[in-house]
Amino acid sequence: MLINKSILTSVVLSMFLVTACVKEDLSEAGGNVHENFDLLWKTINDNYCYLEYKNINWDSIGNEYRSQLHTDMKDREFFTVCSNMLNELKDGHVWIYSDFNTSSYGDWYLDYPQNFNPTIVDRYYLGSEAVWVTGLRSKKIRDVGYLRCPSFMSLFSFSEIDEAVSQLGDIDGLIIDIRNNTGGSLKLAQLLASAFCKTKTKYGYIRFKEDQGDNYSDWFPQYLEPKSRTVYDGKIVVLTNRMCYSAANDFANAMRSLDNVTIIGDKTGGGGGMPISSELYNGWQLGYSINPMFDKEKNHTESGIEPDIYLDMDKDDEYNNIDNIIEYSIDYLKTD
Repeated sequence: MLINKSILTSVVLSMFLVTACVKEDLSEAGGNVHENFDLLWKTINDNYCYLEYKNINWDSIGNEYRSQLHTDMKDREFFTVCSNMLNELKDGHVWIYSDFNTSSYGDWYLDYPQNFNPTIVDRYYLGSEAVWVTGLRSKKIRDVGYLRCPSFMSLFSFSEIDEAVSQLGDIDGLIIDIRNNTGGSLKLAQLLASAFCKTKTKYGYIRFKEDQGDNYSDWFPQYLEPKSRTVYDGKIVVLTNRMCYSAANDFANAMRSLDNVTIIGDKTGGGGGMPISSELYNGWQLGYSINPMFDKEKNHTESGIEPDIYLDMDKDDEYNNIDNIIEYSIDYLKTD
């Protein structure tokens, strides 16, 4: 039973790619607006894992949006009501999908500074001489290694992580830049973090939703398992911004459990609940967080991981094609 539950840790955000064929007229599809609304409300009520943590009165919210329904409601109007209600959860892992629209909560990053300019990084830091191994890119910059991981949706192996770093030669430190990484596979996030640990290291916990309300399993510890060799065991800086979400949030949480790691930038966007999907009567897909994840002190990671050093991009530097966060990190790593 425990093995089956652990498989849930592999769930990724590819749920967004589901392609369902839905008829526009709800009366010709499954259920009417009230039946579909009640199913949506009950699914969240019974399975969503953060109602208690976020102190959400789901009964009151359900009553508010249920009062907006009417029997001749068209599908697009009904979709708007459903998406607005789901946005009350303030969770980027909560989404609803139809054949004409997809809605998910985005204020976890839209209300914050970007603190990343991919054009500057690509043109002025990585350039054409960067090592490119599958989804990872690396370069030696003023004797400091720079490793860019933009996503955990592109597959890479331990040997490819090793190649991306070892080809840099002798370095005075390593920067791992995950800014704008919105997640993907938890296994890849754990693999990348494990490449830099020397001993088995507990970095967090997971609990499994077992019933309606505040009913969860025991605490299951999450570990980084060292590989055949440690890719790099010197000083490491991890760069984060608000668009680090889901698996990237988990990576930041795992890396901060290592003594040689400093996180610099902005607080991550969060996304600490493992997502799952279900279907309404009318064929619309619904995604939501079901199993909460925690740091090693058993604190929720849903609200994001705080950096050790807060640092925003300087607008004047950005205008001059300089990433001051990278520059600060290079100086930080080269300082004894």
